[in-house]
Amino acid sequence: MTTSHHKKPKLHVAMLISNLRGDGAVGMLLSLAEELSNRNYIIDLLIVREDGERSEYLPANVRQIKLGASRPLRAVPAIARYLRQVRPSVLIASEHYTGLPALYALFLARVNTRCVIRQDNTWGMDSRRFRGRHRFLTPWMVDLCFRYAEIIAVSKGVARDLIGHFPHLRKNVTVIYNPVISERLIARAREPLSHPWFGPGKPPVLVAAGRLQPAKGFDVLIDAFSRVVKVTPARLLILGEGPDRELLQQQIMANNLTDACELVGYQHNPYPYMARSHAFVLSSRFEGLPTVLIEALAVGATVIATDCHSGPREILADGAFGTLVPVEDVNALADAMVAQILNPRAIRADLGEWLRQFDVDTSVDKHEKLIQATLASPPPRARPIPLSIDCNTRD
Repeated sequence: MTTSHHKKPKLHVAMLISNLRGDGAVGMLLSLAEELSNRNYIIDLLIVREDGERSEYLPANVRQIKLGASRPLRAVPAIARYLRQVRPSVLIASEHYTGLPALYALFLARVNTRCVIRQDNTWGMDSRRFRGRHRFLTPWMVDLCFRYAEIIAVSKGVARDLIGHFPHLRKNVTVIYNPVISERLIARAREPLSHPWFGPGKPPVLVAAGRLQPAKGFDVLIDAFSRVVKVTPARLLILGEGPDRELLQQQIMANNLTDACELVGYQHNPYPYMARSHAFVLSSRFEGLPTVLIEALAVGATVIATDCHSGPREILADGAFGTLVPVEDVNALADAMVAQILNPRAIRADLGEWLRQFDVDTSVDKHEKLIQATLASPPPRARPIPLSIDCNTRD
């Protein structure tokens, strides 16, 4: 861990993450950790399970603490020990599956550390995946415990959704967009790209990116793309890894797209693909605030996105800065891709001004302001006893 020797550190902040998979929520917490450290905060990164694509790219100026648990709830004793020993000013966690264990650990440790929970997805869509007793217990535990934390909603849509389900949390919720756009991102987009599909005289290349899982709707995208190639030559690259790889590969083969559609795998630097694409396509069934859509706009890509419950419409200003299509509408998505290939949509001149709300400095300034306000407010007067039951947590 490195901090300035010339200035007193501002505060000690701990961040809890479940694993190091290459999804947007983890990436944004790592980016926030690095930027706060650069601003002279002492940052500890508590890692429940060290696996995933991002394990080699952790910020060098952040101390890593490996908890060695299989999932967040089982890390509660280790988190509590850390809190008693180190006593950071703030503990930041994401979603209910790390937020609830973070709060349980704080209740056990009996320290004055404040808790901030980042809500990256809409609660209504995320909670649909709960099964069995978790359908009732997890919302009850969130309702009981989240009132003892400050909550960052990464979009206005996420905030509306959360408050709609838990109205009493209204006073705890603040909207802060993710720290996405930086000079480093723009520079990385200019790096060379050796993929053979890009170059003069080649068919237009559409690019998509995300974890290969149902929420991202890549199955819908592949079906839509199979209709595109019947109208005009085109190619599709999907960047990312995940549990649906084999199913998606089978779908590509079944649609005779092996020469036109490729699952590229996880890319540490996806930005040259986005910048050189004919269009970037987001086919998600639901989102909170899709980072890849902001990144694609920032590097100059034209974008097509599903109008899912939260995120794309907010990012694209109701369609002013990109094309919106209904969720899971194969025909509409195919039509939008064909239209972009045959009659490209121009990028508006005022896009740069619009995107400033998503840049790193703007976001980190707001995170700092929230942290200071949280510490200035009175601590909670009462805290619930942590429950011994297993809450619905992600691996």
